[in-house]
Amino acid sequence: MKNKKVLAIFAMAISLSCMMAGCGFLGTDEPEEQVVGGVTPTPEATKAPEATPTIAPNAQTTTYTSKDKTVSIDYPNATWSNKTDGDDMLSFESPDEGKILIIHGGEDDMSVAVLPTTEDMAVSLEQASDLVQGTDFEIQNYSATDVNGIGVYSYVTKMLNTEKSDGYAYVVNKVFANDQEFYSIAASVKTESALADVQKAVNSFKILGNSTLKEAAAGNSDNSGNASGEQTGESGGATGTDSGEAGTSGGATGIDSGTSSGDTGSSGDGGSSGGTVSSGGFTEEQLTDTNQTRTIYRNSDGHPLVIQPDGNGNWVDFDGNTYEFVNDEDVYDQDGVDYYYHGEAADVYYMPVYTDDYDEDYYE
Repeated sequence: MKNKKVLAIFAMAISLSCMMAGCGFLGTDEPEEQVVGGVTPTPEATKAPEATPTIAPNAQTTTYTSKDKTVSIDYPNATWSNKTDGDDMLSFESPDEGKILIIHGGEDDMSVAVLPTTEDMAVSLEQASDLVQGTDFEIQNYSATDVNGIGVYSYVTKMLNTEKSDGYAYVVNKVFANDQEFYSIAASVKTESALADVQKAVNSFKILGNSTLKEAAAGNSDNSGNASGEQTGESGGATGTDSGEAGTSGGATGIDSGTSSGDTGSSGDGGSSGGTVSSGGFTEEQLTDTNQTRTIYRNSDGHPLVIQPDGNGNWVDFDGNTYEFVNDEDVYDQDGVDYYYHGEAADVYYMPVYTDDYDEDYYE
């Protein structure tokens, strides 16, 4: 009897154990997967390909400053980009408009460089590339200007035979040179419609670093009715260096007489008869637009200084030093020297002195 009672209790325990397991009260090593029936997953929609943005050629231009802060140039428009930034060479390209090559030569290079110091020499440089004057090319708007001993040579080479120029229609050349060094800018242009913008870009070239040519390369982007032209090695117009690719340059606009060097701060020529201020190589628009130029003053002695944006989000002076605005008034340079800003553009810095209200020595 006792055994039957024990067996009955054991059987009841087994039954309860099965019930609890069925209700999920007892854990298992691997829980059963829950399957939800009757729900059909919605297929993921096919994503449409992302559209490639079209760059508007007439978008706002940007100033490019070289990595070593020695030179700067304005892009003709937003379709241009930098391709090379190395020692003594910069290059830029637009898929539909052309190429720009900037080369710097030092004193050692001057012994082998052939510069377009005359129009006949410019013709000879083109002919050295197996081009025939009047058949393959013609020189337009040649200009040679002397700026305090610095030669500025500019011209446009119109390519009459584009098969020999790899499809380029014009080459804008500009060269700055003296006995110690030269800068050569050669811009090969594919279409006539792009020529004016490229000329303006070539004329915007500025020397920011410590160079004997700095005074002549102040970055005046006003073409003044003359086309500057230059040409890369493939279509001629080289300076005649050993590689043959240091394209001559020719900013046919030249440099305004009386224009001051960017960092000397002299009041220079003031304004022209038309009211256009050309001091420092800035255009009238740049001189009065605080988005393009600003005059700041050193807190220690009130010394004024002109700075401008470099296209990389920095404000820089003519020597490539950077300045940071911590608010609307306080500015610090890269060495922590503090300046203050009164909301004035560069026209205040280059303001002519007419009365005793201004201290003439203060602006020198």
